[in-house]
Amino acid sequence: MLKKLFASCLLGSAMLSAVAAESAITFSYAGDEYGIWGKGKSEIYDVAIRIEDPALVGKKITAVRAVLNAYEGIESASLWLSKELTLEKVDGVKVTVPDVCAAEVTPEKISLPGSEDSFGQISTTLAEPYVITEEGIYVGYSFTVPAAEKGQVLSNKQQYPLLISPCDNPNSLYIRASKDFLKWMPYNDKLNAAAMIYVTVEGEFPEYSVGIKSVATTYSQIDKDFNISAVLSTPGIKDMSSIGYTYTIDGKSFDRTLEFDTPIMSNFVNGTSVDIPIAAWPELGEFTVDLKINKVNGMDNANPNSYASCKLLVLPFVPKHRPMLEEFTGTWCGWCTRGYFALEQLNELYGDNIVLAAYHDRDPMQVTSEYPVSVASFPNSTLNRNGLEDPYYGNTTDGFGMKKEVIASMETVVPADISVKAVWANEEKTKINVSSAATFFENKENAGYKVGYLLINNGLTGEDESWWQSNYFPGSAVNYIGTELEVLTKWPSKVPNLIFNDVVVDVNGMKGVDDSVPADIEFNKPYASEFSYDIASNNVIQDKDKLYVAAFIINPNGTILNANKVKVGDFSAVEALDYYAEEVSAEYYDISGVRVATPKQGIFVKVSKLSDGSTRTSKVVFK
Repeated sequence: MLKKLFASCLLGSAMLSAVAAESAITFSYAGDEYGIWGKGKSEIYDVAIRIEDPALVGKKITAVRAVLNAYEGIESASLWLSKELTLEKVDGVKVTVPDVCAAEVTPEKISLPGSEDSFGQISTTLAEPYVITEEGIYVGYSFTVPAAEKGQVLSNKQQYPLLISPCDNPNSLYIRASKDFLKWMPYNDKLNAAAMIYVTVEGEFPEYSVGIKSVATTYSQIDKDFNISAVLSTPGIKDMSSIGYTYTIDGKSFDRTLEFDTPIMSNFVNGTSVDIPIAAWPELGEFTVDLKINKVNGMDNANPNSYASCKLLVLPFVPKHRPMLEEFTGTWCGWCTRGYFALEQLNELYGDNIVLAAYHDRDPMQVTSEYPVSVASFPNSTLNRNGLEDPYYGNTTDGFGMKKEVIASMETVVPADISVKAVWANEEKTKINVSSAATFFENKENAGYKVGYLLINNGLTGEDESWWQSNYFPGSAVNYIGTELEVLTKWPSKVPNLIFNDVVVDVNGMKGVDDSVPADIEFNKPYASEFSYDIASNNVIQDKDKLYVAAFIINPNGTILNANKVKVGDFSAVEALDYYAEEVSAEYYDISGVRVATPKQGIFVKVSKLSDGSTRTSKVVFK
């Protein structure tokens, strides 16, 4: 069970300490946050990390320590090194048998800043240092949680004896629990966390060393400075206060220096995300950026992995990524109240920057029993059609996880944009004409994209009990004290008079329209498509002035690339579709053709560069 995380300055400094001596570093996958974990029962726990960094080959492990939640109530604690994770029966019980070395240890009680609680620590200095080889090494610990005495129960420390730290490195956590995992398992992918194991490694380390672990595909607006997001490794003895780097685009090279406001500490495990500034590029298109870090703190960079390349897409404008969250709900569903709460919060926070769509089941707002993804339980949702998750918790079990996922999605740049217009096609307002334009910032053959549509209505309500939202939260109020969802515990078990927004009232176009995007697409070319809705017999729609159309680009695998929404306009607003080509820059010239930096009084010619790559000329008068 993963508990709430909280910061620990002590653990952060312990992990990141550059040197204990001139030739010693502390290796750990653990960060500066931690949580508790356990299986809640008496059993043998075995926990390990794996070290297989080429930079550490030939270096010596001299000491190991681990920080635990439990400091008492555990037995047979040991720290060990092993080339393989091997289990053998000893006295009829399967135990881990290390093949390098092992030491019995006694837990000691320690305190950590940020908590009034006490924790445990086990540590040992190796009798003989171990030289790390190319095949790597497991470093781990074992202990037993004994059965509770008759009439007693296990303490919280015994039920959750481990401390773990958020981490996405697959080598950071291996677990074997004698009653739950009969064999060793890599467990980082389950907990997204690391064992809090700290290894002292001695050897010769360069003073100035910065490597490039990864660089992201980069999108930039033409004629505008931008950054390349890079993850840097810093396995040098000295902390990094500046880097000197060279980047090359289309055969042209540039040298720059980046000073850090706060030095980046030496770290032999985890990478550090850094935005590397690049000067504006004057051409639209796709390019390759070759990046090399030459200097660290003004000295030659000793790291052999200081080169990397990434794709650069220079665009007329960087498209806004609008996530699409589709919820599956019903007024009969007592836990769906949290989905209602989540969508209302997201709507208030992000407005037109997010597309929300609620499909109702077996209540007065139902228009379909077929959904864009397979749904077996309620409440449920899908963000950009990337699998099912809770509409409030997201993929977590605590807190407003969906909000964090939506923010992360918004911050992800995608190589496409979509604009949409929706207008009434007749005076009776029974038909809606929809026009969209999808623009892709890539050249691609047999792309397989489609444009999809949904009709959405806000402000739905009803007095009949079938409209009353079932609410289970009052019956579990004690579980939500101090949380955002506590407000739902104060609502009645049947909530009348709710206003339902973002309700899907027509699913035509839900799974995409064939031939709405050609198979072969060109960079920066808008592809128009049209759609229509006939709502003459639609009995779910209540307020036609609160109708919206969502348009979205569907990837070949069924996920959503980008989305947009628009309010259905008045009949008088019918006009040719404007593809929303935005003005990205403008220049002014006087009547004699001389360029003017800041126009004042008089008549000028304005030459605008638009987001679709075209230009527009107009006369403007400044008074």
